[in-house]
Amino acid sequence: MIEPKDVDVRVIDQRIGMGIGGLDTVVRVLHKPTGILVEVPRVTRLMYYDTELAFDMIESALTHPKLEKEPPV
Repeated sequence: MIEPKDVDVRVIDQRIGMGIGGLDTVVRVLHKPTGILVEVPRVTRLMYYDTELAFDMIESALTHPKLEKEPPV
């Protein structure tokens, strides 16, 4: 479980083109202890869902076998 004090959550509007609106909203979550940064495009009106998706991605990265330190053979 990720501790809320270990993350920085920001919602950012990025200018991405000349089309209608021209803005894309991104939820950016930074895990401070590891420096893992996740950006999730806002796919719904529910920012809660997008933030939870970013948290799930960080948890997956933290538990991925490549990140677990193994002693040299």
